[in-house]
Amino acid sequence: MEHRIREAKGTILIYKGEPICYNILNTFAEQLGEALQRLGEEVEYFDVKQSGEAALAAYAGKTYQAVIGFQSYLFDIYLPKAGIYLHDLIKGPKINFQFDHPIWMKNHYIRMPEHCYSATHDRNYAAFIEKYYPRIAGSSIIFPGGCEKAAGENGKQEAERNLRGAQDKKEYQISFIGTYTDYRSYLPLIRNSQGIIKKIAAHFLFRMKQHPEETAEKALEESLRKDGIVLSDEEFLEVLDGVKPMIYCIMSYYREKAVKVILEAGITLEVFGDSWKKSPFGDSPYLRIHEAVDMRESLEVMEKSLISFNVMAWHKDGFTERIANSMLQHSVVLTDESTYLKEQFTDGKDILMYRLNELYKIPELLTDYLEGAGRDNLQMIAENAYRKAKENYTWEQSAKKLLAFIDEIDAKERKCSEK
Repeated sequence: MEHRIREAKGTILIYKGEPICYNILNTFAEQLGEALQRLGEEVEYFDVKQSGEAALAAYAGKTYQAVIGFQSYLFDIYLPKAGIYLHDLIKGPKINFQFDHPIWMKNHYIRMPEHCYSATHDRNYAAFIEKYYPRIAGSSIIFPGGCEKAAGENGKQEAERNLRGAQDKKEYQISFIGTYTDYRSYLPLIRNSQGIIKKIAAHFLFRMKQHPEETAEKALEESLRKDGIVLSDEEFLEVLDGVKPMIYCIMSYYREKAVKVILEAGITLEVFGDSWKKSPFGDSPYLRIHEAVDMRESLEVMEKSLISFNVMAWHKDGFTERIANSMLQHSVVLTDESTYLKEQFTDGKDILMYRLNELYKIPELLTDYLEGAGRDNLQMIAENAYRKAKENYTWEQSAKKLLAFIDEIDAKERKCSEK
């Protein structure tokens, strides 16, 4: 989606918040803001951790081109004495970026002010929001962008040198940025739950294990159908909210199993953070545990890696910044497949993909690309992926799509006001 030259439309307000998950959401906010500024937009930040929610009252009556959040809970602040949401007093469309499954924002999305929209990286999430959260006025697919570590005056030339000689200079064969969580820690939640949640949670978890290609909501639908349970949309949402920890459970299960097959094949894997010391294979000679890295530091890890291993967080039709960042660091991505990835990328040409229900194939694939005939193709894959990511998956591209979405919202709301 090309970004046309736009006349000045006002400031874009971006919310920053809690430094969760190695500060990734705040990093996203900053990277998007910087990209918007490079496109000539005026950007203002509000840091809720630094200023507190009460400070937002000063923004009532102000008008912005848009107000942007990253899984922010600020939009549903309600003023009981006035009988109104605070953001009904802050003019301009509100757009909340959604990266986790939207069920995690249920209590927020069921009570929202007017003119609220979402942006997400997974088409299934957009469809879920449209079906179950009618207070959200609309959604757009906008991926979190990637960025290159190479910077400075000679950044472009440095990037080209990296691209040409990348595969001969890599320090790591295969790295994995993800942390370790013991999936077993979620299982007591099934035993301790009540009512329909207790009845359905185990079936839900088993369905996701047997059919890892399905979305969480599809797995729940099938589990309910098997048990002969019929629910309204509102009831379904409540049940999914009740069993949502099982989504993290199954994500952690497949992450552990994927790492296990790599290590058992005698392939060295570089991982980061003390969480891996608590894993069942923390003492494996093939698991090299490094200090934890934040998102910006992870770029250096990817730059050093022939292959960047990835396990999606149950995004069945999406694309993530970890994939984009790996590609922009000239590292070949090995990831579980998604519908979007299969449509936009070609396995063996600009990406390597595996299926969660065929983890046993990973060692053979890695051995071929690291030691066998496929080794000569790594450079080609890295080059193809770098060019595709550079053209389509940077924060500048995300910013352009956001501005186009703002224009679309503006046109829609103008048309409605004229009726």
